Amino acid sequence: MKHNQAQLIAVSLTSTLTAISIGYLGVQVFGRNTMYMIATGMLGLGTGGAIGQILVEKRQQRVVQVQSKQQ
Repeated sequence: MKHNQAQLIAVSLTSTLTAISIGYLGVQVFGRNTMYMIATGMLGLGTGGAIGQILVEKRQQRVVQVQSKQQ
């Protein structure tokens, strides 16, 4: 397993647990509607992070073009 992949899994797991904790506290303190808003916000952050990771990986890929020598 690559080092970056292990980090991504750890961050994803931590984010999921944080989202559950915040949602639970939100519903206990503020009510159900707050829980839905927090869950939607965390979903948006997770989606943005995943898209950002894809964009970074695409930028890091190098396109190599081979030119043939003409005699």
